[in-house]
Amino acid sequence: MRFLGTQRPGPADVMTMANASCGASAVLVVIAYSGGSDLANTGIRLVALLLLAGTIFDTLDGAFARRSGGTTLGGMLDSLADAVTFGLAPAALLFQLGLRDAGQFERVLLVVGFLAYVCGALLRLADFSSSRHADSHFTGLPSPLAAVSLLSLAFLTTEPLIVAAGMATAGLMMVSRLSYPMHRGPVVAAVAFAWVFGIAGTLGLYDVRIPAVVALLLIVVAMPALAVLEPHLRSDRSTVH
Repeated sequence: MRFLGTQRPGPADVMTMANASCGASAVLVVIAYSGGSDLANTGIRLVALLLLAGTIFDTLDGAFARRSGGTTLGGMLDSLADAVTFGLAPAALLFQLGLRDAGQFERVLLVVGFLAYVCGALLRLADFSSSRHADSHFTGLPSPLAAVSLLSLAFLTTEPLIVAAGMATAGLMMVSRLSYPMHRGPVVAAVAFAWVFGIAGTLGLYDVRIPAVVALLLIVVAMPALAVLEPHLRSDRSTVH
């Protein structure tokens, strides 16, 4: 007997739902810590670890789909999961952090920044899944990197105006014409190193602000520059050979 009224999810879909569960759990952490001062310390670290787990599941669902074949649920489910984990969860964290010391006008700006980020993430994900999944590069800041940029900002400051501007900027970057390299080869190695470096700081092995600054520089400066230089580097290598 079939108990599900929906199409039966495959192994890749289970990984995608695990990703969404990590994002939803991160939202619950923000809610649970919203009434106290620990959100700026323990809460951020828990959210960072949950989003790391979500990123791992987001990577695994693609591997499972390639190995065992995906279902027709896959593309839509993946975008919905990313919207929760990399759209709503980090924005909720930043909004709550900035809200604690915000005046009336700053609260309005925080709402604007929050909405700009969430809407940017939704538009970015919908655009990618509908028309850009076969591109050779990412157009606009990928939502996982946008989430990392917000987490990095959270470790550096809770100043309401900076937080609001950071959310709005990340939201605009997701729908911009900026190019980002696909996650393969050296990019995968760099991203993996960045996660290990960041989590080590999150766990208190050294000042977490160090990996936060490094992550922002990589996301805002280095990776867009690499995407611009990559075609030239490939053409130079082909000319040499």
